[in-house]
Amino acid sequence: MMTVRGRDITQLVFLTAIIFAAGGMTKPAAQDSATANVPIYEGKPAAGKALFDAPGSCISCHRVGAAGAFYGPNLTTVGSRISPAGFRILLNTPPEKIQPDNRLYEIALRNGKTVRGKILNQDPYSIQLLDTDGKLVAFQRTNIRSGQFTDPPAMPSYKDKFSSTQVADLVAYLTSLQTPD
Repeated sequence: MMTVRGRDITQLVFLTAIIFAAGGMTKPAAQDSATANVPIYEGKPAAGKALFDAPGSCISCHRVGAAGAFYGPNLTTVGSRISPAGFRILLNTPPEKIQPDNRLYEIALRNGKTVRGKILNQDPYSIQLLDTDGKLVAFQRTNIRSGQFTDPPAMPSYKDKFSSTQVADLVAYLTSLQTPD
């Protein structure tokens, strides 16, 4: 097994994926002149968007703009933070743990109703959530029977689900999701 300073390569790739996902590393601003004419990735963004938007695919958990779900991270500007190589790593070997900002909180109310969402704010008297439908909801603590974190399912690996062409298309689409000027 190949190691670097006591860590095997698999661990390093996984740690790199987590750092990219957290926004700790960004893609290079420009290529050097030796590689300026070599594409960083091949793929068709329109075909990648179709994969992203397919039922049961990425849009089931993630959002881009006003479309999608609120379970996973919002990917509207993800292309500004993650490189094409980082996307390939994340698609093939996604992080096993849910980031704290993406954890869901489930509230059981005294009237028997249950609501899940991401905590936006809380104080000694109330809790405000962005529910899984994208609505801001607030609850007085006196109306809450119980509450607990419930993580959404971890992102699946697409290593054996998508062909190399489909991965290239999805990477092209995700890379195109940039911060507006």
